[in-house]
Amino acid sequence: MPRFYTACRHENWWGSTVQLTTLFNLAKEHGIPVAWVTPAETLRRLASAPVGHDDKLAILTADEGDIQGLCRLKLDECTDEWLTGEVEAGEKAVAAWADGHREAAASLAVAGVEQMLHNLTQIPRGRGAHGRLHQAGTKEPNSYLPKSQYVLAPLNAFYTQYEPSKGDPLPETLSRHAVVHHLPLSHMTPGHCIIAVMLLVSIIRESQEHYDGIRDDLLMQASD
Repeated sequence: MPRFYTACRHENWWGSTVQLTTLFNLAKEHGIPVAWVTPAETLRRLASAPVGHDDKLAILTADEGDIQGLCRLKLDECTDEWLTGEVEAGEKAVAAWADGHREAAASLAVAGVEQMLHNLTQIPRGRGAHGRLHQAGTKEPNSYLPKSQYVLAPLNAFYTQYEPSKGDPLPETLSRHAVVHHLPLSHMTPGHCIIAVMLLVSIIRESQEHYDGIRDDLLMQASD
C-alpha cells in the first residue's frame, strides 16, 4: 500500500473506497465519528445512503454490532498510562451499550468526552470555550495533519448552539448541549446514542496517538 495513502487515511478507511470529502462531510454535517471507530463497510454504506440524517442513523443502527466490536479493539490499543481513567470510562460506556443500556452509555460518553477534547485541542475551559470547540470542528483538513481534523470534525455538529429559552429548535444531530442541560429522551435515539460512544472512543484513541507522538519526541530529544 502506498505510504502516502496510509499517511493521510485512518486504518478503518482502507478499502472503503469512500472519498475524503465524503468522509469529512459525514463527520462535519452529521456528527458521525468517521475516524478510528467506523468499519470500512459501514463507511461505504453511509456514503451511498440517502442524504437525510435519519438515513445515516439507520445505517449505524443496522451495523451496531460491527461498530461496537471496532470500538472495543480501539480501546484495547489505548495503553498509555496518561489515559488510564479515560480508557476505563470508555470501557464502561461500551459495556453499558453492549448490555442494551444505550441512553446510559451515551450520557456517560457525552459527559466524559469534554475534558479530553479540551486536552486534545488545547482549548482552555472558560467563557467561549464551547464556541471554540465548535469552531475546531469546522476547519478543513490540512497537509500537515491530514488525518487529525477528521477526528475533530464531528464537533461542528456536537456543539451546535441550542438554547430553548431563545427559541432554538432541538438540533437534528447529536447535541452536547441538549444531552447535558436538557436531556430530551426523544433526542436519545439509538443512532445518536451510538454516535456518542463512538465519539468518546475515537477521541480516546486519537489521544493515544497524540501521546505516542509526545513520547516519541521526548525520546528523540533525550537521544540528542
